[in-house]
Amino acid sequence: MNFVQGMRIDTLESLIAELERGIAIIRDLGVETFRATKKGNGSIGAHFRHNLDFVNSFLNGIAERRIDYNDRGRDTTVETRPAHAVEQMQFAMRRLKGVQPDIFDRIVMVRSEINEDVWHASSVAREIEFLHSHTVHHYALVSKLMAEAGRATGEEFGVAPSTLKFRSGAASDQGSYIAT
Repeated sequence: MNFVQGMRIDTLESLIAELERGIAIIRDLGVETFRATKKGNGSIGAHFRHNLDFVNSFLNGIAERRIDYNDRGRDTTVETRPAHAVEQMQFAMRRLKGVQPDIFDRIVMVRSEINEDVWHASSVAREIEFLHSHTVHHYALVSKLMAEAGRATGEEFGVAPSTLKFRSGAASDQGSYIAT
């Protein structure tokens, strides 16, 4: 395995680790908190379901080299039953662990979310990066919803790797950091 493949495996492992963090959060929540909506915003469960839909769209599309994030399962049971959400996330993680490094450079076509008649060229590795970023973004929203419910997620949940790196460097350079 070369250096680039190793870095791409790290990216895949980071995505899997994010899903594991999500599972830990879900397991710590009661059903009511998991399902609760506020001011018409999605529930914590809805954010986990949405992320899972994107991961499954990726996994379902890589064999055909056509990824359509618009074609999602939207299984509402995932957003209303925490145990089912955990099961489905664990299943997706097992599938992700089966993604072989030799396909990371494979070109895939990704359907536009703006114009569904358009397909953009990408790669499996780039889509794994996208999924990681997308997951972290929704985890930031989950963290906010949990804070509103009086629950803490920890300082690193829902924070981009680049922000964590910046904070780490800024903390060692200045003893504090600026939120980015």
